[in-house]
Amino acid sequence: MSKELPPQQGAAPPAPQEQQEQGDAALQERIAWAARMRQQFSPEGMCRPDGSIDQDFFKPKHIIIRLRDEEKWGPAQREALYKGLERFGVGKWREMIQAYPELARYKDTDVRVHAGRLLGTQSLARHVGWKGDKAAVDAQRALHLKVAEATRCLKNGVLVENDEGSVARYLQEHPDVAAQIGVPRQ
Repeated sequence: MSKELPPQQGAAPPAPQEQQEQGDAALQERIAWAARMRQQFSPEGMCRPDGSIDQDFFKPKHIIIRLRDEEKWGPAQREALYKGLERFGVGKWREMIQAYPELARYKDTDVRVHAGRLLGTQSLARHVGWKGDKAAVDAQRALHLKVAEATRCLKNGVLVENDEGSVARYLQEHPDVAAQIGVPRQ
């Protein structure tokens, strides 16, 4: 690599294209240096043969969650939640916990998360105050899964919102579906 001499007084500066090419070459040189350093100093399996990082290296290999039997959510809790959604509606978690002994050992957030799973959506904002029996809850889940499939916004079996607003856009474009899941027409 040759040393670059400073421009002489009165000499014209390098053309913009020449500056860009020099910058690109310097960037490629830094990238190659970083790849060599990764290959030399990284733990086995962290880098691919070309020196790029293998992101799978950083993912957990095994996740084990062990709940005590009294913490596990079972059919009795699910049925109590169905009854609570029918009697109190979405958002009345504390009332459900007080009314149904099967839910008494759980916090509001635990009940809310399980309600979201039953309804098939992570966000319950569209459903605050909504009430429905088991069949209505299951119908809501089916609608949410339909929206999730159309928008590719399915994660862990439930509809999730994304940064692009795909779900909101879908509901605007399909007012019939929006009306069925309690979203007011605009």
